[in-house]
Amino acid sequence: MARNERGAGRKPALSAAMVSEIRKRHEAGETVTALAKEYGVSRQVLSGYLNQSNEKEKEVYHTVKSWERLNKAFEGIRYEDYIMRMEYMCGEECCTVILINAKDEEIVVMNETDDLLHTAFGFKVKPTWNDFEEFLKSRCFPETREEQELILEDLGLEDYDALTIVDKTGGRMAEDLQWIKIRYFIP
Repeated sequence: MARNERGAGRKPALSAAMVSEIRKRHEAGETVTALAKEYGVSRQVLSGYLNQSNEKEKEVYHTVKSWERLNKAFEGIRYEDYIMRMEYMCGEECCTVILINAKDEEIVVMNETDDLLHTAFGFKVKPTWNDFEEFLKSRCFPETREEQELILEDLGLEDYDALTIVDKTGGRMAEDLQWIKIRYFIP
């Protein structure tokens, strides 16, 4: 239980500095199991700390009007078909916005920067669904990684699925500042 504004309740098991250090080590490839053991907390507690910021980065929209307002720059589409929006970020700057229609395997993309190194698809103006799948894989640990089963277990997954991994991790990689902010339309 977190502390409330009066200071009552259980104190956090880990300090903010510890969580920051753990997050960096986890992004570099260390498992939740090993880190939890080292810091003297359960895997569940540690996973909660690691997922805290990712949950804040997800937003859910429940009305077509609010979803349309958010995506008004994308003209000529049926907004309610595109139920997921990814914002490919570099630090706090949005570089590419991707609207996803998973049912029909379609995406529409809008770059918010001219720096091709920071866009999701580089020079491609109209990327395909296959390009999108490759982009997602590029924001995950490699499918061939030796400790894949442990990493999937730490994420609460049974199988390697790039979209689900990005959804859980925010597409964060240890070696760069890029990450993915995800928004959903759930009427």
